[in-house]
Amino acid sequence: MTTLIKNGTIVTATDMYNADILIRGGMIAEIGKDIAKITEEMIDATDRYVFPGAIDAHTHLGLADQTIPTADDFESGTIAAALGGTTTVIDYAHQAADVSLQDTLAAWMRKAEGKAVIDYALHLSMYDWTDAALDEIGSLINAGVTSFKCSLVNARDANDGMLYRTMRRINEQGGLMCVHAENGQVIGALTRYLLNNRRGEPRFYPLSRPPEIEGEATGRVITFAEMLKAPVYFVCLSSAHALERVKSARDRGSPVYAETCPHYLVLSQECYEDGNGQGAKYVCSPPLRPKWHQEVLWRGLTSNDLQVVASDHAPYNFKNQKDIGQEDFTKIPEGLPTIEHRLPVLYNSGVLKNRISLNRLVDLLATAPAKIFGLFPKKGTIAVGSDADLVVFDPTAEGVLSCELQSSKADYNLYEGQKIRGAVTSVFSRGVPVVKAGKLVGRTGAGEFLKRRTFVAQ
Repeated sequence: MTTLIKNGTIVTATDMYNADILIRGGMIAEIGKDIAKITEEMIDATDRYVFPGAIDAHTHLGLADQTIPTADDFESGTIAAALGGTTTVIDYAHQAADVSLQDTLAAWMRKAEGKAVIDYALHLSMYDWTDAALDEIGSLINAGVTSFKCSLVNARDANDGMLYRTMRRINEQGGLMCVHAENGQVIGALTRYLLNNRRGEPRFYPLSRPPEIEGEATGRVITFAEMLKAPVYFVCLSSAHALERVKSARDRGSPVYAETCPHYLVLSQECYEDGNGQGAKYVCSPPLRPKWHQEVLWRGLTSNDLQVVASDHAPYNFKNQKDIGQEDFTKIPEGLPTIEHRLPVLYNSGVLKNRISLNRLVDLLATAPAKIFGLFPKKGTIAVGSDADLVVFDPTAEGVLSCELQSSKADYNLYEGQKIRGAVTSVFSRGVPVVKAGKLVGRTGAGEFLKRRTFVAQ
């Protein structure tokens, strides 16, 4: 299929200019002024931006927390992603107890097969840090899974020695360790204290996971990474305390990278204080922080101490899932429905409030995750020879974020009633239309599994 996108304002991480884009064979074949070719389809993008398709580097599709399944699987989740301007997701394949890493990968491939509307890749989320698991890392990297998540909150019998050995093995094989950095032992102690003192309501949840322990865990991981001269990537960084440790390491020249999420940039700990019993909706890991942390995170995005904004989409319903923990927050599945609104929230709260530029928006949502996770320049940019993963965005459109209008199957919207400017009008995945006039036209199962290259320092 041959398509011509005419008269758009092309925005990459480094440039912004007016030009046409010719798509042929799923790739960008030509970029230039006044391209005149016979094509099967022509899109007039006058007065609209053309972005590279966004890459969501942190999703949880088809996950279960405490046996409670997420509302979205690879089908509904990637539909919601596409409608929000995302053309690639990197999902976390979660290892269960007594299941090998290879079997975990196979299980997640079955979850995605025939369902994904857009392209997808996988991280391997390690639960078991034993020698047997470490011996599997090389074969997984050969299969194109080149990043491995280690959570310090709930890994089985994990200790610092195991963390160090795991990081060393991943680094030796050319992989990238992704870390959820909170001190799980202290969380356990704080949680027991709160529950024993009848403080189990969602409004007390942030007290079980204060920002100080995120900072402590982040610093501890960086210590091991610097000893090994190994790269490390922190997921869902939420606090000024953790960012301070990342910034210090980067100032020393260490290959330390981090993402934050839209909800940490625009929502605050006050959400848990809802007097109508709605606070459970906002329970996520790490929790939302006091509002002053937001401006620190925004500064981290502008200084490049934070490189990526990912969704951490883990959509649990409020009714019969999150609401079961109204008296005991440990019963609430941790996660938020965020995959669909990452681009509009960052555009409105970042670009329109002059916190970040359009180029930085593209870098945070597309280019940086493509580079860090071995997909660039196939993905993450607009260049001749790159995949034709493209988003046409109308900056003049107006709308409202609401559960009624979203495609995610979650039964609530974090940003209910928020008025926004700008809308995704067209989306292409490898040159094939997925969204037209803001409506889904993509085919279930059209998404392909992406084998990723090993890590290269940025």
